[in-house]
Amino acid sequence: MTKKKKIIIIILSAFLCLLAAFTVYKVFFSKPKDKVLVTVKNGLSVNFLNGNTLELGAKEKEYKFSITNDSDSEKYYQIRINNFKKPSKARYSLKSEESKVDLTDQRINDEIVLEYAVINPGDTHNYVLKLDKALRNFTIGELAVENYIFEEEYFAQTIIKNSTVSQNPKTVVGMEVATEDEGLIQDIDDRGVTYYFRGNVLNNYVNFANLKWRIVRINGDNTVKLILDENTDELTEYYTSTDNNYFAYVNTNIKSYLSNWYQSNLTSYEKFIASGKACDNSQYTGTDSYIFQASQRLLIDHNPTFNCLGSSISTKISVITADEVEYAGGLVGVSNTNYYLYNQDIYNPSWTITPSKGSSAEFYPFTLSVNGALEENNIGSVKRGVRPVINIVKDVPVTGKGTKDEPYEILV
Repeated sequence: MTKKKKIIIIILSAFLCLLAAFTVYKVFFSKPKDKVLVTVKNGLSVNFLNGNTLELGAKEKEYKFSITNDSDSEKYYQIRINNFKKPSKARYSLKSEESKVDLTDQRINDEIVLEYAVINPGDTHNYVLKLDKALRNFTIGELAVENYIFEEEYFAQTIIKNSTVSQNPKTVVGMEVATEDEGLIQDIDDRGVTYYFRGNVLNNYVNFANLKWRIVRINGDNTVKLILDENTDELTEYYTSTDNNYFAYVNTNIKSYLSNWYQSNLTSYEKFIASGKACDNSQYTGTDSYIFQASQRLLIDHNPTFNCLGSSISTKISVITADEVEYAGGLVGVSNTNYYLYNQDIYNPSWTITPSKGSSAEFYPFTLSVNGALEENNIGSVKRGVRPVINIVKDVPVTGKGTKDEPYEILV
C-alpha cells in the first residue's frame, strides 16, 4: 500500500469516527427542539407551536398555541395540565386577545389553568403561556386543551346553559348605559374566566334564604355572585367618627353592619356561601393623596375592571363594586331605569365598596342611586341603603330557569 493511500485511509477513518461520535452525541446528549403538536378532538383543533411539555428552568419559557372551533356550534373548553406535578413557587401568565384572557403573575397550584372558555364556530383563540424562571429544572406536565362537558351540572353550568353567551356586549362598558337584555358576557377576572349579566336581563333571579337576589356574575373560580334585589331594612353609615382608618374597608362601620346582618339572616345557609374577595380599591392616584384610582379609572379612563387593584379581605358578605355596576349597565352620573340593578321599590341610594374621593376627615364611596346611576358625592358618614353581596359555592345544583316567576333555587 502506498503512502498516499495510507494517508487517505487515515483521514477517512478519522472522519468516520467523528461522524459516529457526533451521531452518538445527538442521540444521547443533545436536547431535541420542541416540535409542533396538533390535536383534533370533538370539533376543536389545537396547535401547540412549541410542543406541550411544560418545563421550568433558569430562563422564562414561552409556549404559544391556538384553538380553532371547526364545528358548526359553540364549544366550551378548559386549558389544563395533565400529569400535573406541583412545583414550588412556580408562577405563570396566560394571555389571549381573542378570548380576552389576561392572567398575570398566577401561581401554579392546580391542574386547571382556565375553565369555561367559550369559542364560536369558525373562531380561533391564540394563546401565549409564559412560565417564570425557576431555581431548578422541573417538568410540570403536559399542556392540554379539552372540551368541557357538563356531566354534573352545577349552578354555573346551569346559568351558562340557560343563557345566550357572547364575548362582546352590545354597548360599551364604562361609556354607555345598557338598557336592553345583552345576555351573559364572557370576560376575565383575576381568578380566570368570568361571565357577567348586562342590561335589562330577565333570567338572573335567585331565591335563596327566603330572599330575592339577582346574579351579578359567575366568578373566575366558578362561584356565583349574587346581590340582594332590594335594600336591607335599615340604613347605615359607611363609616363613623369612631372608625379607625376608615379608608380601609376592614375597619368600617358597614363591614360590621354586614357581619351582623349575615348572622341574622344567612347563618343557617352558611354551607352554601363561599368566601369571596372584598376589594375596596383604596389606593390613591399618585397625583392627589385623596383622589382614589377608581375615580380615575371610571370617570376619566372609562375603563372598569373585575381585577382587584387594591387591598382586599376574604369574607362571606360584602357589597358590590362600582366597576361591577358599570359592567351590569350603569354609568357615573347617568340615570338608567332599564337594567337589572334598578328596582323601583328602592327609595334610598345604596353603598358600593369602591372609594371615589375624600380628605383627611371625610370619605366619599361610590353609591348606586335610586335612578340606577353611579354617584360619587355621597359622604360616607351619612346613612344610606345596603344591598348585600354573597358568593354561592360552585358545587351546588339548582332548579328553576332564573326568571322572576321561576327563579333559580338551590337544592338543599
